[in-house]
Amino acid sequence: MNTGQLQDTAILLAGHGVPASDYPAMRVGLLMMLEFSGKRTGLFRAWRDRLAEEVRLWPRTADNDPYKAAVDDLAAKLSARLGCRVIAAYNEFCTPTVAEGIEQLIAGGARRVIVVSTMLVRGNSHTEVEIHKAVVQASESHPAIDIRYAWPFEQERLVSMLVDQINAHLA
Repeated sequence: MNTGQLQDTAILLAGHGVPASDYPAMRVGLLMMLEFSGKRTGLFRAWRDRLAEEVRLWPRTADNDPYKAAVDDLAAKLSARLGCRVIAAYNEFCTPTVAEGIEQLIAGGARRVIVVSTMLVRGNSHTEVEIHKAVVQASESHPAIDIRYAWPFEQERLVSMLVDQINAHLA
């Protein structure tokens, strides 16, 4: 891809996100219990939302969240390779959220935002429902901005990537 095609383009690398290792495990368990309890109203909703925000805003370092550090590093390497702005955002547990990341890129002048997930395989609600929903909502909020979701990955591309990785370890 030539640099001219990416002039007004920014990429959002959507990772899953994990709680920081020093975030209290009991609170993560409580958050998951509230998430999967089916109780989505009133006090339960407020409690779940407060815990979700607390875990997202927990201070991160490479030591307490090596996953976030790896996704952020991948975003930096993609930016260097593509020659455009690339930021990492997260589906859950970390900041910025996917929606916040899209807003940051638009505020930074992007006229086209391409959202690509680090979660490569189909069949999960994160990529097929949650990230997709954030992209649709951002598109509706910003009709003048070209917001694309680079999903799903073509099966043959995934097979090729895995074959290359396996061959590298057979050599």
